[in-house]
Amino acid sequence: MNSNFKLRYHVNGRYVRITFFGLVGLEGRLQALRQLVSRFGHLHTPRLLADMRYARNRMSPAELRQVAEFILRDPRLRRARIAVLRARGLSLSAMSAERLAARGHNSRHFLVESQALAWLLD
Repeated sequence: MNSNFKLRYHVNGRYVRITFFGLVGLEGRLQALRQLVSRFGHLHTPRLLADMRYARNRMSPAELRQVAEFILRDPRLRRARIAVLRARGLSLSAMSAERLAARGHNSRHFLVESQALAWLLD
């Protein structure tokens, strides 16, 4: 399977950056989240910068709910602090972050990377 994401741990800020690119659907997001948990699940409160600026979403609202449910069901992801970096305009990624925040998850969406990092590392 061809992955449309890249995971990278930033030692200085102690956060994980996941960059999505190209067409990203439900399976791509779930694969990325599973790999994130596999590689970085040992972090007590994972800090994640999800960069969606180079991705084109291929997800329905029902699939977005599935991603949100996956995050909320996993104890390691449920503890995570997630900053979603997105492009301008209507964004399914922003809707997903808002849905998580409405359910009590520590996540927000941003247009500017420096603001996302400031919030994430605060």
